[in-house]
Amino acid sequence: MLLLFFLVAIAVGVAAWFIAGEAWWRRRRRRLLARQTFPEQWQDWLRARTSIYARVPPELRPRLHELIRIFVGEKAFVGCNGLTVTEEMRVVIAAYACLLVVNRPDVPRSHFYDDLFSILVYPTPFIVPHTLRDGHMVTEGQRVLSGQAWDSRRIIVSWQDIEDGLTTGHNVVLHEFAHYLDMEDETMDGAPGLGSPRAYREWSRVFWEEYDRLRAMLGAGQPTFLDPYAASAPAEFFAVVTEAFFEKPRELELQHAGLYEQLRRYYRVDPARW
Repeated sequence: MLLLFFLVAIAVGVAAWFIAGEAWWRRRRRRLLARQTFPEQWQDWLRARTSIYARVPPELRPRLHELIRIFVGEKAFVGCNGLTVTEEMRVVIAAYACLLVVNRPDVPRSHFYDDLFSILVYPTPFIVPHTLRDGHMVTEGQRVLSGQAWDSRRIIVSWQDIEDGLTTGHNVVLHEFAHYLDMEDETMDGAPGLGSPRAYREWSRVFWEEYDRLRAMLGAGQPTFLDPYAASAPAEFFAVVTEAFFEKPRELELQHAGLYEQLRRYYRVDPARW
């Protein structure tokens, strides 16, 4: 028994050493990436190919640049259906993803999309199998998607939809990475990690009121500011309002002030003032 205890203790110690070593190397790698010069061409791409970069306050840009550098250096970008992912595509996708966490105090030391390994980029919307269950009836079909967060290891986006977002106001990268953040507490339920029971209670109260309000308005045939897709599930509601928070912040604050305030507290930025 003593020998078994000794062997288990050694195994635990070795595992802890490896985990600590991996964390140390990650921090060191990120510091080196963050120190690299942010190319002027990257800034030109972001001004021309994103809807938000030009509005980001000067005091946040150096931080955003560091995070983009780390993201592009760490993550694997995989082209699908014959698409070649260019450096410009990587920078644009990284900018939107990093914008969501640009003011989080624990980034990039920890919790900087650490579980995410790859971003799969399709040239156009893609088709996935879809199973619809209605009681005992099961119908197999297909869905056409512009993005999908399968799990915390990979995220899928359509480059065409990213480009179209410049004019439509829909942002598939913000949407799918909001799903990732939603999953940080192990469940995709429309409530990301908020840090305290009080914050969860306030979030739950505001979000359920707004979610029910949206569903009631749609049921009554009334027009809504938020995309009707937000009413399909609490997780989709969070992702859609995240898009609106960054893409149309003043309109969101005007029409859904409580919702805007909760997102302002969570993301630690105030884009309506940008």
